[in-house]
Amino acid sequence: MINGGCLCGAVQFEISEFKSNIFKCHCSKCRKAFGGASSAAAFTSEGGFSWLKGNTGIQEFQCDSGFKRRFCPDCGSILPQYLPGYKMHWVPVGLLDSDPGLKLKQHIHVDSKAEWEILDSETLQHGEGFGS
Repeated sequence: MINGGCLCGAVQFEISEFKSNIFKCHCSKCRKAFGGASSAAAFTSEGGFSWLKGNTGIQEFQCDSGFKRRFCPDCGSILPQYLPGYKMHWVPVGLLDSDPGLKLKQHIHVDSKAEWEILDSETLQHGEGFGS
């Protein structure tokens, strides 16, 4: 099991299995939400993720475009969210308490990355979403 949680510890979760390696999203919405060059995340299966505490008070923000982020009401950390269309959880890997043993395998939405960001040449790059 890999445990994780928000900055203040009010929200905690555990993961028993990952369904993807790490990917970084470079879209403008992820840059704004994370306050950096990209978001780094991985997917877990529906049954491979469970909340340990604090999930009943989680807040959400959703843009008109449908882009949604869940966050801790106390410290503001962006939190995992369930993607019903895929039956998976999207998990920001920076929330994990230990090394999950995953590798960075993909950059997505690189067509809209920040001009100042430099990507490595070894990691697979997609202009838009996965496989584009």
